[in-house]
Amino acid sequence: MRKTAAFALALAMLMALPGAGAGESATRATIRAPSFTLPGLDGQQHELGEWGDKVVLLNFWASWCSPCQTEIRDLVAFQTQYGKQGLQVVGIGMDDEVKLRNVHRTLEINYPVLFTNSPAHPVMSRFGSRDGVVPYSVLISREGEVVYTHTGVITREIFDEQVIPLLK
Repeated sequence: MRKTAAFALALAMLMALPGAGAGESATRATIRAPSFTLPGLDGQQHELGEWGDKVVLLNFWASWCSPCQTEIRDLVAFQTQYGKQGLQVVGIGMDDEVKLRNVHRTLEINYPVLFTNSPAHPVMSRFGSRDGVVPYSVLISREGEVVYTHTGVITREIFDEQVIPLLK
């Protein structure tokens, strides 16, 4: 009985931590998006700042992640539909470049895909992910501020609620 109560208390305390929920708006304080440079599947080095005039949806994923691949299909559609309004989806693959290229080709990804060649790369934790679970998404305003993070698949409902208002 005591173990169950202690576990329940620990779980409640964990869920009360910032960023512990599935989706969290960064409304408590303005958080500047950390800069980074990563190689892209296009053979070029990319910096976050190159998309500074856009609403950026960073999406951390892996080739072995089935929910990630389902989500990518939606992200491709969002990029097609809202790219002209200032949306820039940027995928960050957290595993091997060759495997990511296969997914990129198969799913016909229409947005930049950067890669780390390692699931332990620190870029994901710099954007607030504590546990390294993918998919993990970070929404960055045109002003370069992190305004929302989400562990799990970005659904149409979440997209409409969090991203669409920033495109207006």
